[in-house]
Amino acid sequence: MKTIEVKNLKKYFPLRKLGKRYYIRAVDDVSFSIEEGEIVGILGESGCGKSTLGFLISRLERETEGDVFFRNQKISGTLRLPKDTRRRIQLILQNPYDSFDPRFTVGESLLIPLRIHKIGSHDLERKRKIYEYMEMAGLSPATNYYERYPHELSGGQVQRLSILRAMLLKPDFLVADECVSMLDVSVRADVINFLLNFASLSKTSMMFITHDISLGSFVSNRIIVMYLGKVVEIAKAKEIVKNPLHPYTRILLSYSPVLFEKRKKIPIKGYVQPLLEKPKGCRFFQRCPFSQKECSEIDPKLVEIEKGHLVACHVVS
Repeated sequence: MKTIEVKNLKKYFPLRKLGKRYYIRAVDDVSFSIEEGEIVGILGESGCGKSTLGFLISRLERETEGDVFFRNQKISGTLRLPKDTRRRIQLILQNPYDSFDPRFTVGESLLIPLRIHKIGSHDLERKRKIYEYMEMAGLSPATNYYERYPHELSGGQVQRLSILRAMLLKPDFLVADECVSMLDVSVRADVINFLLNFASLSKTSMMFITHDISLGSFVSNRIIVMYLGKVVEIAKAKEIVKNPLHPYTRILLSYSPVLFEKRKKIPIKGYVQPLLEKPKGCRFFQRCPFSQKECSEIDPKLVEIEKGHLVACHVVS
């Protein structure tokens, strides 16, 4: 069963410049689906629309056009969702300190969502549940952390609490937006393993947003590569690493560090197409080392080249 289905989703941000109205096409005609229990990585450089896509699906932003379905129920068109649906769709932000109110203790921040959604019959039962999850997260003894404030904890500890707070609500779908990018490398593996263990235990579907292709391929079942608001390639994570087809994906992989082999870096030429201009042709043709005349005139469609491997590129198709 599909947990999330996105159809022709668009998000344009209006902007006035010198008296003229322009649009920043943050997400432009994106379609995909996420199956139950599946982890899908959203990969791309900064400014490609990854986070905006996450906000649209988690209903923090309203789309310009298109549809979003959660378990076959349409949730697009409004930011007001039924309480139960809102509980089942959770978001983990990039900066963990931004997701906690500094005036509240850690215990209060974890307790309030449980009260709102009436999980547990009384506060004592809720506290026991929070302690249990804290111990599972490696925050032991839990009683030492419950009464502390976010600024008294490290970034890794606060991010664990951010993940823990989302998972306490037993969501069906989770958007993890660059959830380890601000953490030291030494604690990233622990936080990622903690997140994956929780997701596996509750069979939670996840959209894992990252700019790190190595991390994305490790975490995800499938990977969606985005460039300037468009999806340029979709495939299984292992297939993306072994057989990248779109030139942009190949360039990203060529700059990704590996331990036991040398990769020849593919040089990037040209410039990034301005977001305010109405796009013409492929968004990547100005920087693509393999571009042809057709690329500058016609926007390529996302087509299936191999089973489960979709690419939007004139050169490949």
